[in-house]
Amino acid sequence: MKKSKVGYLIIASLLVWVLVQFFFLPATCSAEPAYMITESELVTLEQNSNRQLAISSQLAVELQTAREQLIVSDQELTEAKLQIDQLQKQLTDVLNSSKKQENLQKEILKSLLPSAPGVLREIGAKINVDHYVTGISYGVSRRIGSKYIGFRGEYDWQDKKLVCG
Repeated sequence: MKKSKVGYLIIASLLVWVLVQFFFLPATCSAEPAYMITESELVTLEQNSNRQLAISSQLAVELQTAREQLIVSDQELTEAKLQIDQLQKQLTDVLNSSKKQENLQKEILKSLLPSAPGVLREIGAKINVDHYVTGISYGVSRRIGSKYIGFRGEYDWQDKKLVCG
């Protein structure tokens, strides 16, 4: 019997040892380290946490506002691009119309040149302040290209001089 009591005692001590290992060892080995803080440190932590939550909420509102502004800006950009396209089309149309008018004007001017006289003659009288005729003038100009080149002469009866120019 002494052997059976010793066997029971060994089994009981092994069982107690396993139970102690099961309940107390994991608690001491795997537990996170604990820190002690004072009440003032706790209040400071709570204030900082509340301040960060307020900042986070404010940033979330600002982010939402920025997203809405981005959507509006994208819409305005699209409208502006459409306006640019329309204005470019209008500008192209106006430029084409302007070129057509310019070409038409050139054609009209070409048709008018032959109808202008080839030689111009002028006859004039030289009159003084008292409305007396004091001389006579005569000029001839010939068209060369689109310009006239000519000669003009004046005769003054009082001075009896001929002035050419």
